Amino acid sequence: MAVSASGQWVGYLSGGCIERAVVAEALSAIAQGQSRRVRYGRGSKYLDIHLPCGSAIELVFDVNVAKADIVAVDRNIRARRHASLPVPDQGGALGEMVREYSPRRRLIAFGVGPATVHLTRLAQMSGFETILYSPDHETIAVSESGGLTALGIESTTAVPDFDADANSAIVFMFHDHDWERRFLPAALDTAAYYIGAMGSRRTHVQRLASLEALGIDPIKLGRIRGPAGLFSAAKSAPDIAMSILAEIMQIERGLNQASLVFRKTLQGVGHRSNRHRGFML
Repeated sequence: MAVSASGQWVGYLSGGCIERAVVAEALSAIAQGQSRRVRYGRGSKYLDIHLPCGSAIELVFDVNVAKADIVAVDRNIRARRHASLPVPDQGGALGEMVREYSPRRRLIAFGVGPATVHLTRLAQMSGFETILYSPDHETIAVSESGGLTALGIESTTAVPDFDADANSAIVFMFHDHDWERRFLPAALDTAAYYIGAMGSRRTHVQRLASLEALGIDPIKLGRIRGPAGLFSAAKSAPDIAMSILAEIMQIERGLNQASLVFRKTLQGVGHRSNRHRGFML
């Protein structure tokens, strides 16, 4: 969360419970020119501020970040690189901590029709950087009218040069599965954490057999989620879109939890740096 001296602010820390109080505290810290550490919720000096969870949150208000450092973080994120900033140690209680900033999660969708449009719009509203590739002019037009980035593809052999890093999910939503034959192998060559394809279970079996016949390693093919989606037998376009996005976010959550366990393990075996992910002022 960032707060300016004028009182303008972006981001959030609690989803609405304490943001107004945080802004007031931030303005006080800015006026004094000193960073501070404040607790909200249980055990806080603010007796009238309660978190619905019944617990507490401690925030570090950092008023001394140089503009050049913020610009550097922004530049790295826009280039889809990780960035970090140190957290000021308040009274020696925090140890060595950093704020870690990851590139925005990205959804790359290939497909045609209402379910594709619903998925990309839902993903965009959920904070994904969203890109759609489609051979259908109507799908592209409807998507662009909603502010999405939509690009045309001309044939089943003209695979676009799409950029999918480890923060990316790729979904194929074609009814004509010939479009997948060249596109799926290209997706498997990326670092995307999720690759899904729409269709029935029988279609997915045929999909895997076809790709294996092209010489693709069956272990590699195991990365493809098919039928894509968390809910079985979803039929309507909104349900299909919700089902697929839910599965993407479930996989993403699992990866984040595994990363957290790994970092805690490192700390437990004598790792000196006390690095934590999270939102901090």
